[in-house]
Formats: sequence, structure tokens, C-alpha cells
Amino acid sequence: MADVHPLQVMELSKRFPRKRGLGSVQAVSSISFDVRQGEIVGFIGHNGAGKTTTIKCILGLLKASEGKISLWGSAPADSDVRKRIGYIPESPDYDDSFTPMEYLSMFASMRGLSGKDTDWMKLLKRTGLARWETTRIRQFSKGMKQRMSLAVALQSNPDLLIMDEPTGGLDPIARKEFRDIIIEENKRGTSVFLSSHILSDVETICNRAVILAGGKLVAEGSLKELLGGEKLYRITVISRRTGEEVEEIMPEADLQSRIDSLRKDNLPIVKVEMALKSLEDVFLSATGGEEQ
Repeated sequence: MADVHPLQVMELSKRFPRKRGLGSVQAVSSISFDVRQGEIVGFIGHNGAGKTTTIKCILGLLKASEGKISLWGSAPADSDVRKRIGYIPESPDYDDSFTPMEYLSMFASMRGLSGKDTDWMKLLKRTGLARWETTRIRQFSKGMKQRMSLAVALQSNPDLLIMDEPTGGLDPIARKEFRDIIIEENKRGTSVFLSSHILSDVETICNRAVILAGGKLVAEGSLKELLGGEKLYRITVISRRTGEEVEEIMPEADLQSRIDSLRKDNLPIVKVEMALKSLEDVFLSATGGEEQ
């Protein structure tokens, strides 16, 4: 069906039994959100907020305690659905004895992909590993293993990319290369679900964001909605006491009266500008600024 989203999470809850069998730990509590066709959705929250648990439930690696997960209207365990997904884990675990070329060839065989070695070389070049195609993965840094994960995830030309902290361990140049590839895939028609601690990456490339705190959904919406709301303005004046520039931020409704007050007091106004809200501001406000 054309109106079925690539991913729908409905009232998902996940509990884990305590180690000594006394009750359980609630990792995720009744969260609902979706990823629509052609979107890049950011998934953010503190460590322990429930992001990786949610992703593992989406992939069918964990069984939900309650709720439902739909991938194009099917369950995560559906074999046809799995073929349409590319996944980058937070901490990839490879057999260190393989080279990138050997690993891609083996993985293609396991998944029934029709590509050739020349295709895998193009993929390694695209992800920045062409010079290391015959190097054992045991010699790779964390950042190089993340590049390897990206190559594996893209190997099947997925319709949905699920990424758990994909730019962890990467330098700023490599992070930009990752972002560029994500945008390229999105333009190709791939939907993307991106979990990341790097809020600037989410703010740069995502259409919407889902924010978790303590296993609960605390904010969700388009970046425009999350970063919008009441307009704030920043006034910079010269302090009479110190002679230095001082900033004040206020809502639009108070702006004119504050300017009139400053002029009445003969305080020099250096500039007046709109104070743009960042995703970090939204995140800290939604989560209370502390890990749950």
C-alpha cells in the first residue's frame, strides 16, 4: 500500500528482568512514532534513554514487551522486509581475520546479492576504504570500522537505513563525508532513521526528530516545529558599569519596550538580532538537561 510508512512504532514498551530475578527494569515505556517515505528522522536522547533498545526491537533483535512495530506493514521478522533494510550498529563486531573485500563478498553471498567484486570496490571507494581493501579488519580503527559498517549497510541499496551512532569515532571531515552519503541515499529515495549524540548532525540533515528521556518520548516533530515557537530576540548593549558588551534575550512582545527603556537610560545599543533556537536548546529543555 502506498500510504504505509517504512517504519511505524506503536505503543512500544520493553522490560528486562533484573539480574537477581527481583522485578524488571523498564527500558522503554509506551513510545509511538514513525518514519515516513523519503524522510530523515533523528533519534536523540541521553545514554540509557532507550534508543538502542528501541532500534533492536525494530530490527527484531529484541522482542517487545508490549506494542507493535510495522515495517511497510509487515513484522520485523519478515524475510522480505529484512532485505530492504541497511543497518549500522553503534559498535560493529567483525571477524578480524577478514579483509573488507572478503567480508563484502561473504555478506553478499549470504544475502543473495548479485554484485561483483568491481561493485564492492566502488562501494569501498565511496565509503573511503579503497586503499584498505586487502587490509585485515583487525588493523582498523573505530572510525574505519564505522566506514566498513556503512559499506555493508549500502551493499543492498536499502529502502530504509537504520543507523545507531554512525559517526562515533569519526573526525569532522569523515563526519561530513558520512552526512553527504546519507543525503545522497535519501535523494535516491531511501528513508533514514538516525540515532546520534551529535545534535549538529541531526539539525543539519534531518526532517524530523524524536527525543527520548528515561525510556519515554518527550518531544517529536519536524525540525521547523521543534525549533520554531515563540520568537526570541537578542539585544547587545554597552554596560555603564564595565564598559563591556552585555547581551539580553527576550520574547518579541517585550522587545520594543526594552529598547525604549534602554534609550531612556542613554545606554548604547550595539545591535538587535533574532536569537535562533538550536536543537541542543530543544533537547535540554525536553529532557530537563540531565540524564534520566
